[in-house]
Amino acid sequence: MKDQQNTAAAVTAASIDAQPLEATEQQKRMAISLISACHTLNHLQYSITSVIFPVVMKELGFGLLQLGALSAISNFVGQGLQVIYGFFTGFFKRTAVLGTGNVIVGIATMMQFFVGSYPQLLAARVAIDAGSSPQHPLGASILSRHFPNARGWALTFHHSAGSFGSFIGPALASLALLYMSWKTAFVVFGIASLVMGLTLFMLRDQASPDDSVGRKGNLKANLNAYRLCLTNRNILFTSLVLMVGAAGRGTGINLTYLVPFFMERFAITASAGGLLLTLLQGAGLVGPIAIAWFSDRFHKRALITQFTLLLSAIMSVWLAHQTSLGLLLYLNLILYGSVVEARSSLTQAMISDFAKDELTDAAFSIYYFVGCVSGPVWTLIVGYVMDQYGFTSAFYVAASTYVAGMLLLLFVRE
Repeated sequence: MKDQQNTAAAVTAASIDAQPLEATEQQKRMAISLISACHTLNHLQYSITSVIFPVVMKELGFGLLQLGALSAISNFVGQGLQVIYGFFTGFFKRTAVLGTGNVIVGIATMMQFFVGSYPQLLAARVAIDAGSSPQHPLGASILSRHFPNARGWALTFHHSAGSFGSFIGPALASLALLYMSWKTAFVVFGIASLVMGLTLFMLRDQASPDDSVGRKGNLKANLNAYRLCLTNRNILFTSLVLMVGAAGRGTGINLTYLVPFFMERFAITASAGGLLLTLLQGAGLVGPIAIAWFSDRFHKRALITQFTLLLSAIMSVWLAHQTSLGLLLYLNLILYGSVVEARSSLTQAMISDFAKDELTDAAFSIYYFVGCVSGPVWTLIVGYVMDQYGFTSAFYVAASTYVAGMLLLLFVRE
């Protein structure tokens, strides 16, 4: 017990030493604007592939299983790297690491202009996901420090900015393919990420440690922060809720497989499928904000999350049995997008509620690693089921994962 108290004291002491004066309103606005804009572009770089990759598949000659492997491998690298950023406190500026990551995203996206084979495309996508890996844990950590009295709102805004990128990506990609090749389109979208990444170097790290704290002390405090978070029941089970769900992270099976599903089931083009996906992503932009707003006032996030998971399962099964374009399909897509994307923003808010200030870096690193590293696995599993048994069976598998999340929430105590 005494060791645990000493550990917490060490972490707190390091945090106090590192804490600067509160950010000005101008610094707050700049931080949330730049970081959220980069989050939008990160998600956009992934969502445009839902429309562009069906075209690339024909040109480079690979199928759905290879598409799933492409998404899974690159995502596994990006999601897996998220766990390391809690160690960066005291060694590098968070804003510099975040800016470097976004610059890598921009350069790697533009390099896709030169790919001529599946392995080259895979290498480019791995680099893009590696560059985007700091965005979630460090973006959330920076904003939680800039907005100590409005963290729920700031984190939801940051999450919604990513959802906005997923929302506009398919439509922009569909429009781009009307006027340019897919290779040129990647260059255009990559330039935007490169420019935004460079602007992050102008942003002040509101929680940079001062020079009085040695690296050895920082490393010890960071390790202790991870240990405290790993023994926190609420943080672990909340992270597991995000992990078990097949969709709802803003990337994954929705962006990978829904356009091919629409093309096969309704006999439409990739551009038309992209517009249907845009409708779903639009609902995923508005729905989570409304649900998070309600959870702030109802103060029962776990119960609300369980309800959204139940609806996610129902909407997945309903979508599996859609047979024609019409009003019921559009309603299904709107409801599906609204609830399946809400899990991420709700669990982020729960982590913010459970983690003390000095544990924020470690808590978000663990949360995003545990919660998101399973995304590539689910992409592979769902891709295999689709390839072997069809789309309907795959949607049933996805629906079952949301029920598992409901059961895990029984172990969370608010």
